[in-house]
Amino acid sequence: MKGGLKAHARAGGIHLALSALIATSVFLAIYLYWYPDALFDLAGGRRLFILIAAVDVTIGPLITFIIFVPGKRGLVFDLAVIAFLQMAALTYGVYVLFESRPAYIVFVKDRFELVRANQIPAELFDEARGTIYDRAPLTGPKIVSVRFPSDRAEAERIMMSSLAGIDIQLFPRHYIAYAADRSLAASKAQPIAKLRQFNPESAPKIDALLAGLHRRDDEVRFLPMRAGKALDLTVLVDAKTGDVLRIASLRPWTFE
Repeated sequence: MKGGLKAHARAGGIHLALSALIATSVFLAIYLYWYPDALFDLAGGRRLFILIAAVDVTIGPLITFIIFVPGKRGLVFDLAVIAFLQMAALTYGVYVLFESRPAYIVFVKDRFELVRANQIPAELFDEARGTIYDRAPLTGPKIVSVRFPSDRAEAERIMMSSLAGIDIQLFPRHYIAYAADRSLAASKAQPIAKLRQFNPESAPKIDALLAGLHRRDDEVRFLPMRAGKALDLTVLVDAKTGDVLRIASLRPWTFE
């Protein structure tokens, strides 16, 4: 009995170790590429990944622990089925994360807008064909800016589409390189002193962010980023160049 239990535990432990290794590899890819910085926590990456990993890493090894009997007829088939179902569940979960991944961080007038891959209608990607913005990036969100159209008909079209929730940031054909608007972003950005006012309880966090960037307060400014319903983040930019330095989970404004 003791030997049998030991065999069960060994099989379950090996399965657990393999599952954890695979989950860790997937986590690193998701965190480093698709959901960098604060986006992993606040754009849904952490919540969904934990759910996927919890189910995938625990249930598969647990079933292996229960059914494993050395020399059992059909054991290889049973383990193969468990592994297949486990990989299928993991693949589906990763696919969901991939489809809703942050694709573009778009500078619009005086703020940034987070655009997910599945937010841009296919026909709007088609309109951008022939440019580098005709599809969602595969290796993480790209920082871009937009040019509002001078054509009256196109401007009216965008205005009307905004009533249905499809604003200018969802039109890749109007994207331009962020470098063209960095100076504008720097001029619209607000001082860190105001960010401290908006987040009085987060002074140590702000200090740590600046220390990590090796910058003083006067060398960094910030702009708000809308990242979804009731989700606003802060984008730290270089005070002189407007280069994006970091995305942080801090309030970029207050509501009176």
